[in-house]
Amino acid sequence: MLSVLDRNAKPAINAVIGRRAAGEDARLDGPLGGRVAWLSEWHTDLEWLRALHKTQYSNGFTGLHEQFMQFPTAGTDVNAAGLSADDRLLQRFRRRQRALVETDMLIVANNHWNFDVRGFNPGGNHGSFFRISTHWTLMLAGGERTGIPRGLAVSEPYDSLSVTPTVLALTGYLQSDNMPVESLARRGFLKFPGRVIAEIAGQNFGKAATLGQR
Repeated sequence: MLSVLDRNAKPAINAVIGRRAAGEDARLDGPLGGRVAWLSEWHTDLEWLRALHKTQYSNGFTGLHEQFMQFPTAGTDVNAAGLSADDRLLQRFRRRQRALVETDMLIVANNHWNFDVRGFNPGGNHGSFFRISTHWTLMLAGGERTGIPRGLAVSEPYDSLSVTPTVLALTGYLQSDNMPVESLARRGFLKFPGRVIAEIAGQNFGKAATLGQR
């Protein structure tokens, strides 16, 4: 069985459906006496993740937002300041090219169905937004010289975007503002979008980022 989501559906309708599903879940981490008001307000991705990660659909709400919304980039923003008429035309052309390769339909697995015929993996084998498919555990093994706390259990929810910047922070290749050190920047690396897992890397990892400068 499949659940089909259409890109042409109105984002507002999808948002209402998502908020309703989250509001009916007892595991929603929000104000007990004001769920309706809280769900009707605007929140950041991080606020949504903290509120929804224990619910049935986990961070699926923010995933749907990324699926259906269009985010302007430096090469596709037609409203950027200082563009000439030709530059603006090129920006429109690039945005059109990007729109042509975007998926028109997102197919996800219903609960207890599996896209992988080779073996059983509950929740749809990463084919759905259910928590059982999206939840994973990050384990790190280190030593006394790594700075990784022994026996630490992190309760703060993170997503997979946090893996790379956390590893770079531990090895001294990331500055405190998530910018790569100079040696990586010269190779084309840009600012990383994910949060560093501060419980592992510490709060002042950027100040001690000297290894990456060598």
